[in-house]
Amino acid sequence: MIQWIQGHKWLSPIILATSLFVAFGLLDFTIQGPKSLIPGLIFAISLAIAAKLPRLSIPLIAIATLVEILLSLRPVAAGLIACGTLFVIAVFAPQFWRRIALFVALASGVAMSWYVSFTLPISTDVYGLLLLNDAGRFTAVLLSLAVVFSFNCLFWILGRLGGTQYFHVGSSQDKAVANRKQAELAIQIAEQNERLEIARDINELIIQKVTAVISLADGGAYAVKADATAGLRSLERVALSARDAHTELRRLYDMLHREHTVNAAPPGLDDLQPLMVTYREFGFNASLKHEGPRFEINEGASLTIFKLVFDALENVKKHTPVGTDVTVDFSWVDDGMQLLIKDNGIEVANRGLLDLEATGYTVEDDLKALVEPITGPGFTAMRERAAIYGGSVEVTKVPGVGFTVSAIFPRLREFAAIAPQRR
Repeated sequence: MIQWIQGHKWLSPIILATSLFVAFGLLDFTIQGPKSLIPGLIFAISLAIAAKLPRLSIPLIAIATLVEILLSLRPVAAGLIACGTLFVIAVFAPQFWRRIALFVALASGVAMSWYVSFTLPISTDVYGLLLLNDAGRFTAVLLSLAVVFSFNCLFWILGRLGGTQYFHVGSSQDKAVANRKQAELAIQIAEQNERLEIARDINELIIQKVTAVISLADGGAYAVKADATAGLRSLERVALSARDAHTELRRLYDMLHREHTVNAAPPGLDDLQPLMVTYREFGFNASLKHEGPRFEINEGASLTIFKLVFDALENVKKHTPVGTDVTVDFSWVDDGMQLLIKDNGIEVANRGLLDLEATGYTVEDDLKALVEPITGPGFTAMRERAAIYGGSVEVTKVPGVGFTVSAIFPRLREFAAIAPQRR
């Protein structure tokens, strides 16, 4: 459900709130009449905006409870929608608003429990609980508080567990990619261990060969003093042993060099999905999407595009809070490609502040974002890197939302065509 709410932005919370309002509202209408629909509607609105506007959703919980009391209603079934609101806020809202939501929900429940237990007349039947005296009122308060605290804390904890699981632990796809990467690393480590064993054996053999060369050279030095012809035979044996040692060294070098070449393969487009998983583990809502018929490009162009995405994500990680949405969208056409990297870091940062004026953000900042170019050594490097393949990079600031990096390669197929294989 968390993925559904996040993926459909406003639509999914509205559908959820409407469904619960119809279900619980019909029950309230049957039991307490039309006026019970008013607080139910307020609770539903609170749920509909909880994911995006928690600062407005939380007061609506208290307002709906106050309306119940003013209309002299017993607890309405639609009040359970507040538990859903608390769940959504616990998943998506910053820590400050999560705690405020739990406090407001508990305080509203306490107020409603006190109203029902101590203001209704004696012998009032409240959903099967008959208030006969003051002791009965006290018992009703304790029971209702237990229910209020149990439901609200349960849904709040479920929201925190769900949010932690989704945003920080990762989805099933993330786990599958991580498991596959772990398996690949395990295979590489096993192969490396085998090569180290082989290298150890070859190294031992080389030491023996070099030791033999030294021994033969020392023996030849003494032998040549007694017999000049013995020096020639000694030199031949030294050359033969040295040649054998050189052969073993070449084998060792070739094996180690081959492994180095495999490990030094540069990253490319196929490595972006694991990169998204890495940034989701950092706490960012990173996603990758390709649209249009993707064509093959050479290794250099693939590395260039990977670096553009990597540098943009590093900027997001450095300058935006955890929980920022980052989308990496590729649009492929016949001869070119456009890359868009968007984040909502400014929106997430402002969302966590009670007083937006404390940020110092003004209308003038919006105007500057629209007319002033964004510069910096990092952005300059991105532009120069893209220019190698006929591309251009533009970085823009969306007022009140975040930053957008747009890289356009109109002739990528021409500049980055893969050379045909020789037969």
